[in-house]
Amino acid sequence: MKEIMRITLPTTFEKSYADSIAEINSKRDMEDNQIAEFYGSMQTSVLGSARPSKYLPTLSYIELKKHIEYIESLGIDFSYLANAPCLGNIEYSGNGRLEIESFLSRLSDAGVKRMIITIPYLMEIVREKFPHIKIAASSICYISNLKIAKRFEELGIERIVIDPDKNRDFKTLKKICSSVSAEIEVIANHTCIHHCSYEYYHYNNTGHGSQKFNGEAEKPYNQYNLLACTLKKLESPWEFLASPWIRPEDTDFLADAGVKWIKIAGRGSSPEALLELAGAYVKKAYKGNLIPFLGWCHWNSFRKTEEGNTLPSLEIKLDPSKLNGFMDKFRNGYCCDDGCDTCDYCKKTALEAITYDSELIKLYGAELASRIAKITKSVFATYAHYNQEERIPKLKVIK
Repeated sequence: MKEIMRITLPTTFEKSYADSIAEINSKRDMEDNQIAEFYGSMQTSVLGSARPSKYLPTLSYIELKKHIEYIESLGIDFSYLANAPCLGNIEYSGNGRLEIESFLSRLSDAGVKRMIITIPYLMEIVREKFPHIKIAASSICYISNLKIAKRFEELGIERIVIDPDKNRDFKTLKKICSSVSAEIEVIANHTCIHHCSYEYYHYNNTGHGSQKFNGEAEKPYNQYNLLACTLKKLESPWEFLASPWIRPEDTDFLADAGVKWIKIAGRGSSPEALLELAGAYVKKAYKGNLIPFLGWCHWNSFRKTEEGNTLPSLEIKLDPSKLNGFMDKFRNGYCCDDGCDTCDYCKKTALEAITYDSELIKLYGAELASRIAKITKSVFATYAHYNQEERIPKLKVIK
């Protein structure tokens, strides 16, 4: 009998959502995966998180405390995200350090017992000042081999969220899992381009987009990275397959490698979308179109053209039935670090598995390219338009 994998997924801080997740757990079979943890953060804070504030629900410390108490009554744990990769060096100033410790104290008072952290110095502060709070190393630490895994383990972490670019590198996963005491976690629905050149910069942008220090507003956030990444996928749709996500049906392969945790990404997604993801990864099965399921359809937020027209909705379909056996190449030791110039595996599979309107996808590509050009030439002239028009409505916290 395979070991049951535990799932961690975003919370919307809504009681009804937590109840729905608990119901999914209650209906699971013996060999299904289990939802064991929620994660989330304040909308803004001195530490921020790897999402800009516009995607996150408003939340008070009292509401955070009540939510933690409630989900723990359901048998589900909570981890607080403090995974921004940069604090602008305020952590080395007297005022910054005091504000950070004050914030950590409020989290502790609210019942936070686990934190997901990117910055090693912050890990050390938490370990020194709040030793009862357990620490996980964020995926943004880019832990991609045994050597760096051991270095982070020396910082006292209990869990490692692996560099997503290694999600399908089963040889490396097995080596890390068998050689460190920290438990290993994989982001199953990671949809960034494999070895994305925008990713490091994007996380810096998003981190600063939810940070507030000394009463100042969080830094502005722009859609440049999202547009650029999405454009590359539309120009080369086989990138959808090369992206290092793992199908619900293939999560047992992670268990075989020694991985203990599956992370479902999606803060800012609707409760309905998160519940669909949770149900599929618990049951290890999903039969529908994988593109919207995995949360890729950002292009439809940019349907309005520069001329004021509205493009028809672009549907890209990825048929999961065409992917049976797709993971075998990776399980047999293939590693994608050398790029796609000498391998056409994903390209060939995409011809069978992915369908779309070829003319419409070109129109979307042209629209995204036009927006990138405008942002590049004059960010101040375009910031308000691109930031506000695509703003996601904030979720209301149910008390």
